[in-house]
Amino acid sequence: MRITKIGIAVMAICGLFGLSVVNAQEIDSGVLPVDLETAIKIALSENPLVKVADMEIEKKTYAKKSAYGALLPQIDIIGQYQYTLKRQMLYLDTDMSSLFGGGSSDMGNLTPEEQLIAGVLGKLMAPDPNASNDGIQVGRKNIWNATMSVSLPLVVPSLWKNIHMSKVDMEIAVEQSRSSKIDLSHQVKKAFYSILLAKDSYELFKQTYETDSINLVNIKNKFEQGIVAEYDVITADVRLKSIIPNILQAESMLKIAELQLKMLMGIDDEVPVKIIGSLSDYEEWMFEAIVPSDNNLSGNTDLRQFDLQAMQAKNGYEMLKLQYLPTLTSTFNYSYISQNNDFKFNTYRWDPYSIVGVTLAIPIFSGGQRYNNIKQSEIQLYQLQEQRNHLKRGLQLSVKNSVELISKSIEQVVAAESSVEQAKKGYEITQKRYETGMGTIVDLNAAALAMTNAELQYRNAIYDYLASKADLEKTLGYDINSKN
Repeated sequence: MRITKIGIAVMAICGLFGLSVVNAQEIDSGVLPVDLETAIKIALSENPLVKVADMEIEKKTYAKKSAYGALLPQIDIIGQYQYTLKRQMLYLDTDMSSLFGGGSSDMGNLTPEEQLIAGVLGKLMAPDPNASNDGIQVGRKNIWNATMSVSLPLVVPSLWKNIHMSKVDMEIAVEQSRSSKIDLSHQVKKAFYSILLAKDSYELFKQTYETDSINLVNIKNKFEQGIVAEYDVITADVRLKSIIPNILQAESMLKIAELQLKMLMGIDDEVPVKIIGSLSDYEEWMFEAIVPSDNNLSGNTDLRQFDLQAMQAKNGYEMLKLQYLPTLTSTFNYSYISQNNDFKFNTYRWDPYSIVGVTLAIPIFSGGQRYNNIKQSEIQLYQLQEQRNHLKRGLQLSVKNSVELISKSIEQVVAAESSVEQAKKGYEITQKRYETGMGTIVDLNAAALAMTNAELQYRNAIYDYLASKADLEKTLGYDINSKN
């Protein structure tokens, strides 16, 4: 009866740790199966950061169109109303007869109509010698103005350079979008590999717990039969209980890794997922991966962005130099003006007024601002060149480090795989020796611990390989297994 109760307790504990697996199987119809490729695809389509980067491309597209629009005519219709608080004074210090080609002595040369007009104006506007400061008020109270203004840049070098800068801005936005996708794929890979490591560790500890539970039952049976000492029972029981924290820790790491993966994929935490695969699945092709031996950084997104930003800085430098060149613009204005002292709109008279012209602006002196700005831009270009050299050396070092870690991880996988086989064989031999009374419980626990450590080292070696490979792919800017 006692043995039966122990067996029931062991199965209950094992069932507790396997509860999540059972539940996943029961609700399999509502679970989202996720492998690495699926996780990356969902992340690239649902992650907010990628969406923001794609929106930036669209925004730069409109900015590029706006830059081209500066070369087209700018047309404005302007309506204006002014109320005159005090009208302007007009002073004339000449004889009105001079407006018709001469002085008063020449009045005889005028036609009768011109003489009449000159006489009337002379009476109204000729200055009084005794009141030389008198003048007349001009204008009316209400001034209405409707104008259509058209301007067209003819020769404006800075506008042409601005169009080229908008193209580079577009390229920078595209590269930033590519960078966000590469970085997201890298994070998804690392998170997915972490889940596989936690999942394999959890299953390994759970399997070890089940095996040790059976061993504990057998040892208790032998103790009741008087074959082994109570020390063996206590030691086996302590070892069994020491595995529980490892199981709980692995389960906690698995949940955290799943939450991180869901966040990167842009899905809710409540959505149940089922991770497909294990670390051992990647061993089949890890030896076939062709790891590049050179430091070709043409696909590195950080270096590409830096080069584009340096190109933009050079364009800014050239635009500063273009400020020394003259500009030529054309203008055309057509206006209708009406001046009145009342608001009787149906009696208003509208007078047209139009002009057309060109404006030539030649920069002469600006207090040295243009010169000093160009010198600043030149220093910035030198700084960018030095920063690029430093960035490239750092990236080359990162590539070499990743390649070394990949090679080291492959060697560790080979060694760990052999170690696992030897540890399993040693555990089997030790278990048989203990069952026949030739070995001790200490030897059995040591063999079991060695087998567990070998399994963990094997899985950690595969994880280190996959993590280093993901780091290398991020640095190179492409999947080293793809054809790109």
